[in-house]
Amino acid sequence: MKSPIQIIIAIAVLLAAVTVTAQVYKWVDKDGNVQYSDIPPPPDAKSSDPQKVNTKSASGPAAPPKAPPASAKDAPKDDKGKVSAKAAPKTLADLAKESDKRRADDAAAAIKTEKDERFAKVNAARCKDASRYLAELNSGRPIGGTDDSGGRTLLDDNERAAEVAKARAAMTESCKK
Repeated sequence: MKSPIQIIIAIAVLLAAVTVTAQVYKWVDKDGNVQYSDIPPPPDAKSSDPQKVNTKSASGPAAPPKAPPASAKDAPKDDKGKVSAKAAPKTLADLAKESDKRRADDAAAAIKTEKDERFAKVNAARCKDASRYLAELNSGRPIGGTDDSGGRTLLDDNERAAEVAKARAAMTESCKK
């Protein structure tokens, strides 16, 4: 059975493979303002060679770009009355970079979550095994093993005490909540 994280990652990969292409035109109008549109510019545009800007988006059609202010007097200004560079509209390239960064951050977070969940499962199994082994050591029954030559041996009291200490250390490390 697949984990939900694997399913989410698979869906994200499939969605990333699907791209939508939108044709966007950029030109300068008769007032000297830069215009963006999904339709070709009118014949009275100052720029005789409108630029075709291809945009690709994995999350759906591209949102229309924000039109720049009609003039410098309409642009957002800072406290000193100067046009603020921070308030300037973002370009399609900037928006694409932000989207790619968010997508990469989300993928990294999903991978980290999956690793954390896997680590928690391994620790839970180690905790369970260490608890069982400690209970077996404390039961007082003889515990056997094999030596280097393959013969059976039983743990003496010193070896049993060392194994109890190891089991407790494993439980302390693995059974943290």
